[in-house]
Amino acid sequence: MPPPTTSFEVYVSKDTFKFNAAHFVAFQGYRERLHGHNYRIGVRLLGRRQIGADGYLIDFGCVKDVCKKVCKRINEHFLCPVHSDVLKITTENESVRIECADGTYFVFPAADCVMLPIFHATAEELAIYLYAEILNGLNADYLQKRGIHTMEIAVAEAIGQEATFRLEIPENVPDNFKLDVKAFITEGDVVPMPCPAETLSAKRNCCLDCQTSKNELSAQLQKLANAINEGKLREMGNVTGDDLQRIFSK
Repeated sequence: MPPPTTSFEVYVSKDTFKFNAAHFVAFQGYRERLHGHNYRIGVRLLGRRQIGADGYLIDFGCVKDVCKKVCKRINEHFLCPVHSDVLKITTENESVRIECADGTYFVFPAADCVMLPIFHATAEELAIYLYAEILNGLNADYLQKRGIHTMEIAVAEAIGQEATFRLEIPENVPDNFKLDVKAFITEGDVVPMPCPAETLSAKRNCCLDCQTSKNELSAQLQKLANAINEGKLREMGNVTGDDLQRIFSK
């Protein structure tokens, strides 16, 4: 027998393991602008102390076939997180409408969207989703018979910028296996990052400040509308900036 420290693993990442997609991340108090990435994925399979009688832990070709098919299904789509708690997502007339907490909204053709069982369109949650999709394609029972006990999925948004999800392969995996993404997300409020102004903490504050400014402007415009409706501006003759300031300050 090999020494106890022996183990085998394979890692596969090819130019064909890629998909181009649009997304934005949104959570309480924050929303990214709509943008896109040229995503790439990698798959690592961890085995035990011995490889198969054919000399493989697993044939690279099996992994390549599955990953190419999974990437093709989501290529050139908008990644829609259907379980988001800050986006109102409705589908009608072959369109997907997304209403955001900051008052903005998007309308996409339904055929241009891939509806994903995730909460945020982050690389981390995409890795969880892709884990289940790839495991379905590879067949969990087959992997376990080959001595493979763990699979790892890496999702890169750009070179040097990737997230990795690693999980032991479950027993008795059903057909069309899914993972509960919520089980991997911490409960509670988002913890702001103690970073410089251009990073997450400042972005969240900016969203809140902008919303406050919008509310104040709306209130001022309503006062102006009331003054117009009541004929007060006509009584003033030529209205000056000072006149408007007095209206807003009431």
